[in-house]
Amino acid sequence: MLMIVLAGSKALSGSIDSMGVSSASVIRSQLRSIANEVVDSATFDVNGRVAVLVGGEGQRMLAENAFIEVFQKRNFVSVVVDTAFTNQILSVFIFQPEIKVRELDAKLSERTIRTILEAKVIKGTNHEVRMLGTSQRETKDTAQVFPTGVLPAVQQDENAGVFQRMLTPFIVVGGVIVIVYLFFTVRS
Repeated sequence: MLMIVLAGSKALSGSIDSMGVSSASVIRSQLRSIANEVVDSATFDVNGRVAVLVGGEGQRMLAENAFIEVFQKRNFVSVVVDTAFTNQILSVFIFQPEIKVRELDAKLSERTIRTILEAKVIKGTNHEVRMLGTSQRETKDTAQVFPTGVLPAVQQDENAGVFQRMLTPFIVVGGVIVIVYLFFTVRS
């Protein structure tokens, strides 16, 4: 049961950022824009196969889909994900997207989403490498703050004395012992 709750909360946090608004659509749009720029500078043979390899810390599936989509719109013969079938390879490393939220007032926040990736082309049977460089996109938007249902963290009193920190566990354990004792006494 605990695993389901933890897995469910992790799935929710991946799809909704701290403002309660999904950032995946913005990241996808940024990746599509970067993919257009990278494919323009890559100079691939349109009639040959192109392999797309995506690695890194960020949203790899979104990046791979963005590049495949761009290649297909430009009428490439085929796009593969295995390098054994081609001599044209686009290698992409995506960094973890940065999402920063700054409160403007009680109801509005400004969100900044930055996506960064590096790309290189590996061509020919001798695998010549050409760096295409680092590309980045940044998007700022303003959104109304929605409550996400996350409770504020319980603040621990730093001034609590040693006596109080030692006494609390004894009270809890003592209470449990009394409850168990009463349960068996009343039952018999």
